[in-house]
Amino acid sequence: MTLDQPASRCDVAIWLFSLQAPAPARAMLAGLLSTDERERAARFIHDRHRNRYIVAHGAMRCILGETLGRAPGNLVFASNAWGKPELTEAGAPFINLSHTENLGAFAIGWRCPIGVDVEQVRPVEQDVARHSFSPAELAELSRLPQRDWLQGFYRCWTRKEAVIKALGLGLAQPLDAFDVTLAPDAPPRLLRLAGHPEAPSQWQLAHFAPADDILGAFAAPLSGHEISFRRWTPADALPGSSGWAAR
Repeated sequence: MTLDQPASRCDVAIWLFSLQAPAPARAMLAGLLSTDERERAARFIHDRHRNRYIVAHGAMRCILGETLGRAPGNLVFASNAWGKPELTEAGAPFINLSHTENLGAFAIGWRCPIGVDVEQVRPVEQDVARHSFSPAELAELSRLPQRDWLQGFYRCWTRKEAVIKALGLGLAQPLDAFDVTLAPDAPPRLLRLAGHPEAPSQWQLAHFAPADDILGAFAAPLSGHEISFRRWTPADALPGSSGWAAR
């Protein structure tokens, strides 16, 4: 994984950031949110979930503001019929946001819709795989040694989530309608997408591990993306910091 490489409009930038922010930075980020975002944040029961939401969506606005040369608070988002957010203006980049525990990942691309997912590796019941994976994926997962099962599960889970998010269909996309690789020695690939026999030759999947206990995946329906990884910190939201983008 290469950090801090500039991304052109032919590339994809995946920004990684902590969801833990000092109170001044979190207040600054909260001030950038739209009315809808603030109302959604207010509906969280637990402070930690509310704070993570504020930091994640504030970070998304700051990163986009810096990328586009725009004031973060002035960016306008809309959701498609299945709830995937996107910028409303013509010529805007494709975006996708994911977070797990204290890590967020925000992807920006210019060529086609994209999906990104990060997940903290933690114990999971095997029934989750039986309900979420395709028969081919379950068979591949069952062939792994027990010591590799959990990592295999999360490789599959993150790749499937990234594909679903790139498709933009949410839960309307049947989880057993496509297959991805999951073995440790198999490159990340889409192997099958029902109704689209050409998809395996066109899609691009990528695997990344931003921390020892976190796995991530990127997916796009077009191949050939150069992917760079960059770091952003909540302190970048404060006026006077190198990452401040509120113009």
